[in-house]
Amino acid sequence: MPSWWIICIIIQEYGYSLIVATSKLPGSTILPEEVLCRTGANRTLAASFPDQRVRPTKQQQYIDYKLHYGLRYNPTRPNGRNGTQEQPLRERKKFLPPKLSYEPPLLSVFHIISFVNGPCVPRRQPAAVEGNVPDNATVWSGVCYHEQECQLLHGTPMDSCAGGFGVCCVFRFGCDGRTEQNVSYFHSPNYPGPATDAVPCGFTLILQRTVQQVLLEFRFFELQPPQLGNCVEDQFIVSVQNDQHVYPVLCGINTGQHMYLDIDRAYSHRLYLSAVFNSKQPRAFLVKITQLATPRAPASCLQFHEGVSGVLKSFNYDNNSVLVTNRKASYFNNLNYAICIRRQPLFCNVVLANMDTANGKENIFQLVNIAEDGSSIVPPNQAGVELFSCPDDFIAINFVRLCGERLNDGSLVADASINTPVRYSNAGPIVIAVQTDQAIVGRGFKLTYTQLVCTDKIR
Repeated sequence: MPSWWIICIIIQEYGYSLIVATSKLPGSTILPEEVLCRTGANRTLAASFPDQRVRPTKQQQYIDYKLHYGLRYNPTRPNGRNGTQEQPLRERKKFLPPKLSYEPPLLSVFHIISFVNGPCVPRRQPAAVEGNVPDNATVWSGVCYHEQECQLLHGTPMDSCAGGFGVCCVFRFGCDGRTEQNVSYFHSPNYPGPATDAVPCGFTLILQRTVQQVLLEFRFFELQPPQLGNCVEDQFIVSVQNDQHVYPVLCGINTGQHMYLDIDRAYSHRLYLSAVFNSKQPRAFLVKITQLATPRAPASCLQFHEGVSGVLKSFNYDNNSVLVTNRKASYFNNLNYAICIRRQPLFCNVVLANMDTANGKENIFQLVNIAEDGSSIVPPNQAGVELFSCPDDFIAINFVRLCGERLNDGSLVADASINTPVRYSNAGPIVIAVQTDQAIVGRGFKLTYTQLVCTDKIR
């Protein structure tokens, strides 16, 4: 029995060589090439002896040497690695997505176009209609916004901007308006048409955190005139929350006038503008309101002029109008305010005259002071000067009170019956004080000013 096992082992180990050797003998059967060239130790004996034919088998027997001998390698199986059929690399590559170079997406119409919300001026202003305010008096200023933003902010789109992607949004409000925009407008009902209803009309401006001044520009202003210096039939009232300043109550013709309001943001959070109409007479107004983060005018200056030359005019001085037919040109009672002029560099003196540069005629100058017996302190067609002649109604130029019916510094000119220019030569800010009482009023003043270049040595 032991010899039989030895023979089996020899046949197991050397059977392949024996088969090859016997296959070359005459009369032997040639084995297929794939059987003879099979690699590795995993071989199957195809034929035991030369005189036997090779019997094809349905499937080659697989011997797991790792399991049988405890080997550490993983032999390659007939169907591929780990028992799964492998596909050639060439075939697997064709299923990979092709490599494409990056191309940015095209701009869609749904993309949001961003632009700077800067100031803009509509090119198309409202057309003038007979009986309405002329269109040259209505020059709007707006801010460039998206149309949806303009609607959310209660603005009025008046033109396109930003290449057609935005609208020039104008913040104009009538009665019961309310806004916090830097630039806004408050106008009478039915503007640019006349307002004829006897109703109150109000506007509220929410002051921004950084505002220090508010500029009111009366682009168009025609209300019913005052009565003996008091606004009775129509009133335009300016007030600031928690502010002790007293601003003039306006009426009459004040187109082109302006006011600077000093704002203490620690106490004031609202600005209120009110218009009260007590008759059925026609009137209209348009006020531009600008919030200024940096003060433009000196403190306590109700009016401020920055040019080398310009015009200083009392309220309700003009006697011409578009809508109002009942006109009474005169200043108001109980005024006490200052008109300031910015002194330009290398300019020392300022000359003020009541000459109209447009037609070369003298403007009317009239500030009335009444004695206890009711008579005028200053004789007709004469100039008054200083405290004795001008105790109540006056303007102070160069710290000298002037009144009467002629512009004339009586302390320097002997003839009080002529108009002569007045020179402001003091150093420092150029301030012209205006003061009136509650008695009889006159026409007021309309002065032209011109700054003169310094001729003396600058110290």
